[in-house]
Amino acid sequence: MKNINDDTIKQLIAWRTFKTNQHAVANQLKISDGDAQVELLDELISHRFNKYTATELSELITAHDANLGWSITYGRLDLVSKHFKSLSKLAQMEHAAELEDVSTGIIKLADDNGDTTEISEFKLQQLIAQFPTDKTRLFVDMTLRYGKTETMAVLKLNNKQYQRRLRNATSYAAKHSDKFSRVNDRVRDRQLYMLNSLNELFSIIDKEGDIQSWINSHTKLVNCILADSEVHFQGTVLNHWEAASNKDKYAFVNECINAQAKAQQWINTSNQAIKKAGVSNEA
Repeated sequence: MKNINDDTIKQLIAWRTFKTNQHAVANQLKISDGDAQVELLDELISHRFNKYTATELSELITAHDANLGWSITYGRLDLVSKHFKSLSKLAQMEHAAELEDVSTGIIKLADDNGDTTEISEFKLQQLIAQFPTDKTRLFVDMTLRYGKTETMAVLKLNNKQYQRRLRNATSYAAKHSDKFSRVNDRVRDRQLYMLNSLNELFSIIDKEGDIQSWINSHTKLVNCILADSEVHFQGTVLNHWEAASNKDKYAFVNECINAQAKAQQWINTSNQAIKKAGVSNEA
């Protein structure tokens, strides 16, 4: 959409629905309200509001149109989803235990009894993304974050409608349990981390790059590999690669090759099992 004027933008950002979603973006992405406002405006104007002319948009905002309000909510979900999907490559490169320390944010999910469960924002987005439709994803997102009462109020559901949606979402999750289990599969995360890290190492070796820097950023992995290797002076390999003997360098690299092959085999076997279960690994 082109030529949205300042008055229309002022009307939009003053709308309670916009403000609510703006605050949600700020909380979810751990940014200021001002930055959240800019990000949400850009997302809406570039995508969700494309089908309206400037005049139509102004009229809908003035009328506080319900459908436009939902467009703002879905735009916020799109924005947050894009942000955390951009971290997916990092997620594959980091060990699951280390991933929780990345600035993806840790949030608390509360049930109707007041009990809370902590989960990273990244993992929550992964979980929600497994559901098949925007409508279901919005329902699950709100239920997990805010509980039944607020979800019913915001989505304008009575108890019967809420319970029906909850049963449908639960049924889908149960039917596709293999798909959902991959979200929290720490063993798979570990194998992916090892495989990608070792692929990176061999790329550095091929380019005659800085192996010591790679070792410094993968000390836990290197220590595990050294423990299974025939390296004699392990401390030298770990802390002073260039000073290590050629024999120890060869032993370390040879063990890395073995570890890479084992990780690749594990991933291949896992992918085959997922396919047999009828769930694509790209789903």
